[in-house]
Amino acid sequence: MRYQPYKRRFIHFLLLSFLLFSALHLSVCSPATPRFQIEPAEELFGVSVSIKIAGLKAGESVTIHAHSKDGQSLDWESTATFTADKKGIVDVEKQAPVSGDYTVADPLGLLWSMKPVNLKGKNPPSYEFQKLDHIAIHLTAERASGNSLTADIKRYFRMPGIELTRIPIEKEGLEGTLFHPSQGGPHPGLILLAGSGGGIYEWWAELMASNGFAALTLPYFRYKDLPKELMEIPLEYFKEAIAWLKEQKAVDGSRIAAMGASKGGELALLLGATYPEIKAVIACVPSSVVWQGISRDRLGSSWSQDGKGLPFAQWHFSPEDAQKMEAGQPLSLLETYSLKKNDPVVLAKAAIPVEKIKGPILMVSGTDDQLWPSTQFANMVMERLEKYNHPHERQHLCYQGAGHLVFLPYFITSGNRIEMPFMNGGNPRADANGSADFWAKMLDFLHKHLDK
Repeated sequence: MRYQPYKRRFIHFLLLSFLLFSALHLSVCSPATPRFQIEPAEELFGVSVSIKIAGLKAGESVTIHAHSKDGQSLDWESTATFTADKKGIVDVEKQAPVSGDYTVADPLGLLWSMKPVNLKGKNPPSYEFQKLDHIAIHLTAERASGNSLTADIKRYFRMPGIELTRIPIEKEGLEGTLFHPSQGGPHPGLILLAGSGGGIYEWWAELMASNGFAALTLPYFRYKDLPKELMEIPLEYFKEAIAWLKEQKAVDGSRIAAMGASKGGELALLLGATYPEIKAVIACVPSSVVWQGISRDRLGSSWSQDGKGLPFAQWHFSPEDAQKMEAGQPLSLLETYSLKKNDPVVLAKAAIPVEKIKGPILMVSGTDDQLWPSTQFANMVMERLEKYNHPHERQHLCYQGAGHLVFLPYFITSGNRIEMPFMNGGNPRADANGSADFWAKMLDFLHKHLDK
């Protein structure tokens, strides 16, 4: 009788050991519940994403559907079917689909292969995001068993919880909006310049402010009382904007950069060469020379200084191109912006003196740019900088197969190639991956040269 308690304890010990062993055995040997692994699921626009599904059976087939609604309420979709590996994992970055809307292993494949639902015509429109505060992609994974999984990816221009201050310019003759982080400062300044579409891009400034900059989106035509055409825009307008930016308490006036795309890239290089307050330049798909302005009935320079138009190269719009435009056919402007059709003496005078830029320069281009030969232009800028022994860092990021829209991480790029009536060039995959790579390197470049 005296040993009975010990026997009970021993039996309890054996029972507990068995239960613990059983639980461990089940956790190791039983398959986990299938689940999406999205890293990161919510982040700023421009941050790439890892898409995985874990907990599947080895060799199991699963079809992933991606859906997004753009700023015009247009539905975009893509589909890809994968086979789980030996560990029961589908990794979109490392595995190629066995069928679907794309055929290569690509972390952004489900995004750049998206197309509008019920598309009419051969050319999809561009994904419209200017009316959105974020891009949302909904993922659904269908299994052969009939069970499905869901997950969401969100990319914000302004992350929830991050406070930004918005300051409109209130000065006659000057337009624009400044965004900067509400905390800390003073922050490095960044002037954002649109291309030949003109107007203002507050979402762009919000995004850059969310990355730590005091970002001024600065329109210079096609906005309110500004000129209607891109003709002889005075550089003094930008000088005044630089002075206004330096006056803002949230801005460190000793750390200002200019960033522009297309005609804005041409302008960013020109401003950097003209005003020493610009300490760094990011020129996306830029020109190496000043081109004629864009007008219905006037011939002149795009830019002026001291009341006079700057020397400019003239573009040549052929009768054949005019006929294509009238017929509703998309146009490439490579021949229109051909340097060979300009006198070398004229080109020498129109060349942007980039050697005068008082800081580092970063450029990006796509080899299939059909709007103008930006890769050729960027290479010419690099050659000129080398010729004059420019003392600052200079980079030209050139992406094979990408087009004119390789500077922003759109991700959903199947509609980038053509924006009637003009061709941008490129292909969805090259545009998506090139712009994502550039965006990360661009932010590193700015932080390296502007952060204290």
